[in-house]
Amino acid sequence: MGVTPTGGGALPEARYLVLASRLIPDRDGGFTISVLRRALDMTGAGADVTLLTVDPGETADHDAHRAEWLRRGLLGGGERLRNLFDDARSDPSWLRRAAIPGPVPSSPWPTRAVIDDSGAPVLDLPVVSGDAAWHLTDAPVRIYDGDGAVIGWLPGFGGLYRAWLNVVAAERTDGGAEGERAPVVGLCEARQIGETLVAAGEPALDAGIRVLHTTHACHVLSPFRWDSLMDAAWQRWFEIADRFDGVLWLTTSQRDDVERRFGTGRLRSFVVPHPAPAVSMPTDPVAGRIVILNSLIPRKRVDHVLRALPTVRAAVPAAHLCVYGDGPSGAELRALASELDVDDAVAWIGHVADPATQAWASADVLVLASTNEGQPLVILEAVAAGVPVVAYDMPYGPRDTLAHGGGVLVADGDIDALAAALIDVLSDRERRAEISASGRAAAVAMDAAASMRDLGAAVRTVLADPVSR
Repeated sequence: MGVTPTGGGALPEARYLVLASRLIPDRDGGFTISVLRRALDMTGAGADVTLLTVDPGETADHDAHRAEWLRRGLLGGGERLRNLFDDARSDPSWLRRAAIPGPVPSSPWPTRAVIDDSGAPVLDLPVVSGDAAWHLTDAPVRIYDGDGAVIGWLPGFGGLYRAWLNVVAAERTDGGAEGERAPVVGLCEARQIGETLVAAGEPALDAGIRVLHTTHACHVLSPFRWDSLMDAAWQRWFEIADRFDGVLWLTTSQRDDVERRFGTGRLRSFVVPHPAPAVSMPTDPVAGRIVILNSLIPRKRVDHVLRALPTVRAAVPAAHLCVYGDGPSGAELRALASELDVDDAVAWIGHVADPATQAWASADVLVLASTNEGQPLVILEAVAAGVPVVAYDMPYGPRDTLAHGGGVLVADGDIDALAAALIDVLSDRERRAEISASGRAAAVAMDAAASMRDLGAAVRTVLADPVSR
């Protein structure tokens, strides 16, 4: 996938640091792809972008990840993806400067050593188990000198992440004179990192760094109403979310539900949707081919589609499923297909490195039956390719994305209605053509340029206002 410039001036002049916990090929589903695509779009808009990750893997593994993303066209250059521990191994001087000298506090946790290529220790990480808030520990990160002696410590992962971000933010990339640095904007893509960056503690995050936080998931639990319970992680995040310079929601619906719950003045909120990709490949749909493209986990409710299939086949004998993806529910779903006597009409494709290219070329319709989403990329990809979508009207994403065409919304959880909508699209070719055309037209208006304009407006606002933390 190439990068198409989105036009000068979409993003304010700044250094953009995009922070994710990890960016590993074929891990974390659409999250990873969405982060990389946004960085590509920002680069296409002329921005200075660096991707930063904090997973404590080996440098050789990270090099392999960079090479794979380059091969897939999702990374503009290997130097644009950096990892905290790679930087610490290659040049630990910044760690030693940031270390708090003196005796290291005791810790209740065992530690894991991070070593350099010579086998010398660089730092020790606490290994926190059984605690979902492991990233908020103050357990010391011990820092070593070149002779293998402990010279100081940093307070937990937060102290380590902030020290690294301060160093990266202070680097010059434009060759300009001292005192002319562009502002630094951190786009945080992971709750765990975001919470540590804006927390109090040493070292403090440099006051000149603006932190915008993207949300990628539904924030409520079943039954997924605006006032439903939230799990502990989201509750904790909302308690500190006003410390971010801006919160980026993927859909207007989620932003509105949050403001209905917490009021309109508590968070500095902006809506910056994922863009629809540019699709130029020809499509040749196979009549009756229903595509599912998601992980095989309970949240995706693939069982609902299987239960709808007998009804669909009775009306459209050519109807069949192509299921792209795998997961822990795979065996159970295969057994259900057999129980429903539809196993001869289901192809379990499994994991494919680049499933969209293969899937959209022959799909007659995409179905998405999840309990909840953030803003599913799969819908954007389908409408851009002219593949009609049948989706449950769940929070969040389908209603906002299909507002201008490209699909059919079905009452959430209604299997009979799901079957009826699939029959309608598959059996009426004129209807399918209309939905396909409206989706392609809507995708043009939801392109990368539109997303970058929304992001640019958010960044301009936060750069003009005082730092929130």
